[in-house]
Amino acid sequence: MDSDFKKMFKKIALYDFFVSFVFIILIFFIGKLYVLFFLIGLIIALFNFYINGITVAYSLDNKNIKNSWIIVAGSLIRVLLVSVIGFVIGRHNMFNIIAYIFGYSSQFISLVYYGIKNKNIEGK
Repeated sequence: MDSDFKKMFKKIALYDFFVSFVFIILIFFIGKLYVLFFLIGLIIALFNFYINGITVAYSLDNKNIKNSWIIVAGSLIRVLLVSVIGFVIGRHNMFNIIAYIFGYSSQFISLVYYGIKNKNIEGK
């Protein structure tokens, strides 16, 4: 795996930790049970990001058109994983799925922050 991706993943995981810490404190006062589903969503988002990085790096390293199916298959598997977990969570209580989706979507805060910070570094 590419060392640039490892560095990026470590930084985004660190940003996710801080984002989750802030939101967990806020969510804790709303409902303690929602913290668990928020964390599940964030962990699944981080896992999906890692798997996506691996599949894209593998596909691009080989520079073979025949390996482009790996990106498509990986995307389908990741979407299926997120959907099945969301379905299982939603069958128990529909409000839990809102916390799950919020946790999954909160990774975008880390991604945007990483992009802004990285743009500032390279722009100097």
